[in-house]
Amino acid sequence: MSKVLKIAAGTLVGVVLLWMSLPGEEDRAKVLEGIRAASWPLLLASILIGIVAHNLLRAWRWRLMLSPEKPGIGFYNLFSTILIGYAISFALPMRLGEVLRPMLLAERERIRPTVALTTVALERVMDGLAVLTLFGVSLLIWDGRARLGPEGQQIFAGFRLGAMIMIAAGVAAGVLGLGALATRDRWEPRLQAFADRTRSRAAAAIARAVIGFIDGAEVLRRPGLLLASALLSLAIWLVIGCSTWVGLDGCGIRLGFHEVFILLPASVLGIGIPSPGGVGSFEFFVSQTLHHILGQPLATSYAATLILHVAVTLVPVILTGLVFLWKDGVSVERMREALALAGASAAPAGEGSAS
Repeated sequence: MSKVLKIAAGTLVGVVLLWMSLPGEEDRAKVLEGIRAASWPLLLASILIGIVAHNLLRAWRWRLMLSPEKPGIGFYNLFSTILIGYAISFALPMRLGEVLRPMLLAERERIRPTVALTTVALERVMDGLAVLTLFGVSLLIWDGRARLGPEGQQIFAGFRLGAMIMIAAGVAAGVLGLGALATRDRWEPRLQAFADRTRSRAAAAIARAVIGFIDGAEVLRRPGLLLASALLSLAIWLVIGCSTWVGLDGCGIRLGFHEVFILLPASVLGIGIPSPGGVGSFEFFVSQTLHHILGQPLATSYAATLILHVAVTLVPVILTGLVFLWKDGVSVERMREALALAGASAAPAGEGSAS
């Protein structure tokens, strides 16, 4: 019942935001004209940059973050599971791909699922901080803030609030992770002993999961790996920005490259809200930001948003993920088993570790 309620709530949010984002009747013909006038060669370039270059960098970063657990993880397994995860997250509700991809990688590479899950959580923190960094740098050279109307000011206030929350969450996660790593000699033996002697399978699984999660945060204690992962995070979002810039150009929207990074927080928020595939939330936040903050016509903004979301992101990623699912022989039953094991698949500390 709780899953049904979550799905229903996410769907309701998406429907409401989609309705709120729809342009007036007089602009809908212009939206269709904008879609028909799109440059498909530029959109194809945007798709290739977004799927290939962006996800190769993600695979490289994930490989580095997992190197304390197992050095030299294969690029194919990293790349394919990333695309499978995105495809499942976009095609199904509740962002299931975020759990599925580390579980599939753990099975293929024989690493602890809790470690793989932890690195995915750390990736999200790094992504958020990278987006905020590029957003802040772009604001330093952007000259459009003085021209914002009331709606733009409200959206900008929302960006500031979101930035403060993300920075606070990132700092808190880093402090907690470093604190747990620095004191693990004190608490880990006790927690492991508790897991070994308790009669509660659930309590033992939770205790071992905590140990595995902290093992997955080992990158925080290695300055070289942490710096490389942070630089790759910036590179990832520069490439995403390039893909978005080319895609917007293909939709008839000409922005300075730095202005794309003022738009990216809206796209991240739109995809991040757990409506199915980000439908509705993406259209609302991106079209409103293009119109009220970046000064683009509403009809052109909405047409570009639909194209970027459906034709550049959802359809190509889902199709690519399905190809990898077929090629790798990942059945629906196997995915169900992986998801079922995600909450209770904590191996004893040290098992499967190559470090």
